[in-house]
Amino acid sequence: MKQVAAEDKVPLSQKIAYSSAAPIDWWSVGLATGVLWMPIWNIAYGVSPAILGIILLIYRGWDAIADPVMGNISDNTRTRWGRRRPYIFVGAIFTALLVPVLWNPPEFVQNWTPNLPFLGVDHQISGLVIYLTVVGLLLFTAFTVWAMPYYSLMLEMTPDYDERTHVAGYRAAVTKLGVFVGGWVLAIASLDYFIDPATGEPDVKAGMGMVSYGLAALVLILGILPAIFVKERYYKKEAAQQEKVPFWKGVKETIKIKPFWLLCGFIFLFMFGNGVVSKLGIYLNIYLINDGELQKSFIIEGWKATVSATVGICTIPIWTWICEKFDKKWAMFIILISGFIGAGLNYVCLQPAYPYLQLVPVAFNAGVLGAMWLIVPSMQADIVDYDERTTHQRREGSINSIFSWFLKMAFTLSAGVSGFIIEATGFDVNVGSEQPPEVLTRMLLFFVLIPLAFWGVSAWLMWIYPLNREKMHAIRTELEDRRGKL
Repeated sequence: MKQVAAEDKVPLSQKIAYSSAAPIDWWSVGLATGVLWMPIWNIAYGVSPAILGIILLIYRGWDAIADPVMGNISDNTRTRWGRRRPYIFVGAIFTALLVPVLWNPPEFVQNWTPNLPFLGVDHQISGLVIYLTVVGLLLFTAFTVWAMPYYSLMLEMTPDYDERTHVAGYRAAVTKLGVFVGGWVLAIASLDYFIDPATGEPDVKAGMGMVSYGLAALVLILGILPAIFVKERYYKKEAAQQEKVPFWKGVKETIKIKPFWLLCGFIFLFMFGNGVVSKLGIYLNIYLINDGELQKSFIIEGWKATVSATVGICTIPIWTWICEKFDKKWAMFIILISGFIGAGLNYVCLQPAYPYLQLVPVAFNAGVLGAMWLIVPSMQADIVDYDERTTHQRREGSINSIFSWFLKMAFTLSAGVSGFIIEATGFDVNVGSEQPPEVLTRMLLFFVLIPLAFWGVSAWLMWIYPLNREKMHAIRTELEDRRGKL
């Protein structure tokens, strides 16, 4: 394995400062639209899964505009502090302010049912649905201001093929810690401290409202660290002098990058296949394994997050070694094989008699997802170099924004479609733990089979992906011969 040259290494202090902010994505919008979306807004508040799916699609439609625009703005910004850092600082503050607003809808909003005759709708859309839509759009906007510059920043921290994987490894490890913390949110929100005295049941509405303030504090404190401590390697020597790229020109140039679209298709299909059934995993845990007992189920969800974080962090050195020994591309195939095994284990391990047996496939999938967040960001940085060879521009923001849009589209579309899938199984929230056996069987089959179909297509896209170690070495040599080392 090749040693990383001293000038290509990212200082440990910068790796830590950058990686410390990695969970912000999960704590601010990932949890909201993923793990918490259906249990809180459907089970606790009673909003229809189909309507919740439509709201998520609205969020993503807005992201389709906001992400590329913010990426282009970031690329074209010139300040004494760089292109990325001012937005990271301001975006973290506004994101932190909006997190508790989302999870604490006022009482009058929950009881409000407006007349909307101009839409041809009368008493059909509740105030809570409108509130979720508006506040969610504001939260996603603030997060985009932070996220596009943050993720673009990693793509310019080092020019070395393997050091990029090392930086991504730090970020992946801290992300797993963030998932661990987030995984216990439902368990904390359903503690006896939040028991509703009228019903004797956990009041997860009040619990989630309180927990959101803690999440907001973490977002604020950790979210500003990269803006303060991380340097923009390419800014002074190259990016500050390059011409600004108009938005549509940047979009057209990005469309021409074939390896970029292969990577986007790969990550979209993989994450969609995983995300579209993730809610089913929660519902199966509640209704198949634990007979509708929310508090017991949410504790197991917390242990799932613990196992996921532990395995994910412990396997990062293994995946890093595989990437250095072989290649990022071939490491991806090993990841997919592990994912197939993990999906198959779900059919065997979801047994009501052994509720904690479901942690076995969780461990398998944790290694897979941990590796994905280790390798994919490193591959993004390779694509930026590939693009610079053609355009003579460093366009981390534009490229990352479109990639991020695809990634978030996978998350949100899968969350939205998952609501329809849950309804397609015949699930009825009104009957609680009395779900018919055939409903639970359909849930289990969907949970196992749907990811396999999407991951098969992902494997084909990675097979034809052209950028490997040798190709990237040649590109770096060409770039440095043209504009010198940075």
